[in-house]
Formats: sequence, structure tokens, C-alpha cells
Amino acid sequence: MSSVELRKVKFREYFCSAKWEQIDVGDREGHIVGCFQARAIIGNTEGKRLFDGWTETDTGAIDLDSKTFRGTGHGYEVWTDPDGDKIIVSWEGTTGPGGGGPHTILSGTGKWQGIRGTGTYSLHPVSGVQWYVDMEMDIEFPKR
Repeated sequence: MSSVELRKVKFREYFCSAKWEQIDVGDREGHIVGCFQARAIIGNTEGKRLFDGWTETDTGAIDLDSKTFRGTGHGYEVWTDPDGDKIIVSWEGTTGPGGGGPHTILSGTGKWQGIRGTGTYSLHPVSGVQWYVDMEMDIEFPKR
């Protein structure tokens, strides 16, 4: 008997940037390094409605061309369920339209303790500091 339940989950994160700081690198026009913290609401797009209505805080750093919004980044997300329990996730990848990369679940608190998973994301800018991210993850849920 398996001690974990495996599940493929597809969901969307809807973001609006909350904080942003940037520094001009100075090697060419538009090259910046920035740090951000953004807030999101999560909603499932396929399968069991596991993450619907959860909130998220995403903290990261990016190196990009401010004219094209193309670059690379990495950071951490804290997904919070309605009861206040959390899942901690790391990400890395490319920025701008069509950007994306891997996500890895690092840990969980409360009922999510022992959760693991990996997946990918694709980035979709909307306007200014608003964007959404489509996620697909294979998640191992500990059986309790």
C-alpha cells in the first residue's frame, strides 16, 4: 500500500505586483536587475479543485531587458490555503511573453506537511504589473 497519493494538478495564478525595486546594470540601455514581491489568487483550470481561492505571495529576483521584458529570474512562492496552512515552492525560468520554467514544492505546514512535487509554468503578461501564470504539477500528497 502506497503512503502517498500522486496527482496531476493544473491551475492558474492571477498576479498583481505589490512591491518592485530595480537597479540599472549600466552595461547597456534597459538592462536592469530587480527584486519584487507580488500577490496572487489561485484557481484550478482542470481536475480536482484543490487550490481554488488560495492566496499566494511570490518573492523573487529578475535580470532583464526593460524594453522587451525578456530575461531570467528565480524566487519563492508561499501558497496559503483558507485555513492558513502553507505550501512553499521555488521557481526559476525566463521572463516576458512565453516565459516559463520549473517549479518545485519545497515543504508544507499543517495538513500539507510532507507534500512534494515538481512541474512547469508558463507566463502570460496582461498589462503593466498584471500577469497570470499557468501551472502544471505532479504532486505527491502524504496519505493521512
